[in-house]
Amino acid sequence: MKDVFISYASEDRPVAQQLAEGLEQSGISVWWDRRIQVGSEWDKTIEDALAAAKCVVVLWTEHAKDSRWVRAEAREALIKEKVVPVMLEANAIPLAFTGIQALCFLGWNGSSRSKEFEILLGVIKAKLEGKAIEFPEASSTKASVVGKLVALSGIRAMVGGILALLLIGSSFVRVAPVISVHVETARIEFTVAPGLDNKRLTDAITFDSLTVENVGKLSVTPDRLLVADPADYDMTSDSYPPKAWLDLPINGRTVQFAADRPSISSEITMETTEDKSAAAGQLDGIVLTGEAVVSIEVSNDNALTWSIRTKQGRQRVVMSRIHAVQLLETGMKASPGLSIPFPQDQELTYQIIFEQKPGTIELFGQDQAFVLVLKEKETTAKKPISGSVLPIQFVDFSWQDPGTGERKPPEGFAGTVEYVSPQGMPSVPIGMNAFLTLDDLDHFEITSISIDPISHTLMVDLKGKAGYVKTGTAGNPQDLRPTLFDQIRYSPLFEPIRKLTEW
Repeated sequence: MKDVFISYASEDRPVAQQLAEGLEQSGISVWWDRRIQVGSEWDKTIEDALAAAKCVVVLWTEHAKDSRWVRAEAREALIKEKVVPVMLEANAIPLAFTGIQALCFLGWNGSSRSKEFEILLGVIKAKLEGKAIEFPEASSTKASVVGKLVALSGIRAMVGGILALLLIGSSFVRVAPVISVHVETARIEFTVAPGLDNKRLTDAITFDSLTVENVGKLSVTPDRLLVADPADYDMTSDSYPPKAWLDLPINGRTVQFAADRPSISSEITMETTEDKSAAAGQLDGIVLTGEAVVSIEVSNDNALTWSIRTKQGRQRVVMSRIHAVQLLETGMKASPGLSIPFPQDQELTYQIIFEQKPGTIELFGQDQAFVLVLKEKETTAKKPISGSVLPIQFVDFSWQDPGTGERKPPEGFAGTVEYVSPQGMPSVPIGMNAFLTLDDLDHFEITSISIDPISHTLMVDLKGKAGYVKTGTAGNPQDLRPTLFDQIRYSPLFEPIRKLTEW
């Protein structure tokens, strides 16, 4: 892996390339090229490079300031104490990072022989060698006391008074609001708050078909277990004839199917068998571990897709009220002791039957991302997916183009942001096909998720304190965090002045 990771916005690629080439010519190994091939695991490739680097150079511009990915990379590098901020444009460093001393590259001409580049090279080498770093005063963005006093005096002269100065100054200071959000969306992605202990993602949902990819283990204790001979499959009727089914003697034992071939992606599909009008079973819940990254999508046929990625720990899925399901499995192997006369390195179809009372199936995902796709027969009623409170630390209503890495809003996305605090702030409607990203969340929760089968969208309600709130379009992003001036302006104490000035 490379020693130095360059974090930059896609619009600033030419500058990043100049910097990377200069560092490589100086003997520094650099990871910077985000043109990852289609089909690569985009997020994982970047995460691995970021984790392996000993030094992270962040190129701050207005584009980078508005980039959630650059901010996330900078925040991760700051936590690991390996960040080196470089300011390419004035006032481009976000408020959360202004306390960190940065190198000033405002007049950099792109040359590796410039004074700015030499200073950066020295800082990087010291970082790689684990030495203490001293930023030269001429290269630093840290303002001197004299400079601050001069700037303050100039502002006073312009506004003509201390009160005006404070009010104008407050208009540049953002505050973290407490908000209530309601959206309609075809997709949501969020990160579960750390420290979560076995939190359930879903309410009980009936299903006719459930497909799970990247299965680690499936456990079931049926009354009967049958397996079909693949050679007897009838292509005309698209089913197995009765003679194809072999009744396996299980004698009340618990049967497990486990992934045992890394070269084959494990997958199971459960669907109804005998009575095609009845649901196959009930999905009781997806149990999440802390810091799981979850995305939920709904398609035009109202199929729900969950994709769950974890840093550690397996995800657990529980299904109940099952009478009889047909189980198609790939890349898994049944418990030892079952006399199965067919090779298990192919897709096999089983029937799991509970004759006495409804049964339960428990499934564990592998220690990586796994996907669930749930389908039901057509319904016209609004259906809840989750009514439990789910603490989260990040949420994004968009999807990532695997070819370009660009984040795009879901079709038909719309919603409303209401301000709980500061009080009196007017609500903000989120326009159709705009994006909405919430980050730096504190005591923030998803309170409900449901599906509208008519519009084929998810109805999501969220609330809590947000330190980062952006909406709009890629070409016109808007920061929805109010300023300190807004907090003063909409305060009840400011009401008499507001009436006099008709603000």
